[in-house]
Amino acid sequence: MDHDGATVARSRQERTLFAGEFFRHPIRAGAVTETAADCVGGFLDEVRMAGARTVVELGAGSGAITAELATRLPDSSRLLAVEVSAALTDRLRTRCPEVDVACASAFDLPELVRERGLPPVDLVVCSVPWTLLGEERDRFLGAVRATLSDDGAFSTLLVAHRAREGGVAANRVGCHFADVRAGRVLWGNLPPLRGLHADAG
Repeated sequence: MDHDGATVARSRQERTLFAGEFFRHPIRAGAVTETAADCVGGFLDEVRMAGARTVVELGAGSGAITAELATRLPDSSRLLAVEVSAALTDRLRTRCPEVDVACASAFDLPELVRERGLPPVDLVVCSVPWTLLGEERDRFLGAVRATLSDDGAFSTLLVAHRAREGGVAANRVGCHFADVRAGRVLWGNLPPLRGLHADAG
């Protein structure tokens, strides 16, 4: 098989894997396909990475954001990717062998940070569909805030209509973080996506 054929086959396998996870666990997966490449780039363009030495990605999936994030961070940065699905974690480890990958729930983040002896985290990048967690939303956001340094940052990628400035999700983030702001709508995905960005202090 030539290079282009191998790429197409790998892409098809990833779509099948991601779709399978969605149909087994729709709320946990949150999407039927991984985030489109141009949406990943647009989202990360808005993320505050300057000075981020310890970075966590929550809901890393099969690595669409992880792979790009790893290339953008300085070599001296430490990236921990957390994914609850064992199947997606296996794919993530193959795709991003240089990244520390944990197969765990995002709720376990404080423990994962302690186990690794990491300092307070400078940046958390998140694509967990936490707005669907009901009463667990505040526990989730609280776990994220507990791991961040006082000058750390939180960026979460959501379905666009849920991430509007002044909306329910933004107000919920504002209960735990400061200076909440919405990014631009990323139309290259179906459904369209949008980032919410906030500071710890």
